[in-house]
Amino acid sequence: MGVGATALAAAAVIWLWPRGAYEPPGSYFYDLSEKKLYAAPRNAFAPEDGIGGESGDGVEAIVFKCPQCPADRLETMYLRTHTPEYKRRHEEARRAGTAVEGLTREWESEHTLISRVDPIAWHKASSDEAIKIGSSRGGRCPEHGLALKPCRPS
Repeated sequence: MGVGATALAAAAVIWLWPRGAYEPPGSYFYDLSEKKLYAAPRNAFAPEDGIGGESGDGVEAIVFKCPQCPADRLETMYLRTHTPEYKRRHEEARRAGTAVEGLTREWESEHTLISRVDPIAWHKASSDEAIKIGSSRGGRCPEHGLALKPCRPS
């Protein structure tokens, strides 16, 4: 194929490509009262309303899957949410179009909470227990023996 034909083909692909707004993948969230995973928009910040039951019980889920298993076979490694103070400051900054003021790693670690899925027991991200939970990522697929990979909704 010549240069002209290649350029024409590329132009056709660009011209015919769907023109809807690109939505980058969001995150998985877990509804605590419904005990279900769901896909949340990219800008979701836990806690959020969730998909049913109690309002404000939607928390971020850190999810992994085996590359060879079906797309719906997911493993939730742990959950993450934020204190009311962090949520308030995050929402104020979002409305103002600015960054969260005074955010440091130390402050964020004190106001981010980590839990296993079962049992639910929240720990500050800076605590030894939260570090232990967060470092237990991954593992191997019992069926295929492959390393589990972090995943997001498509």
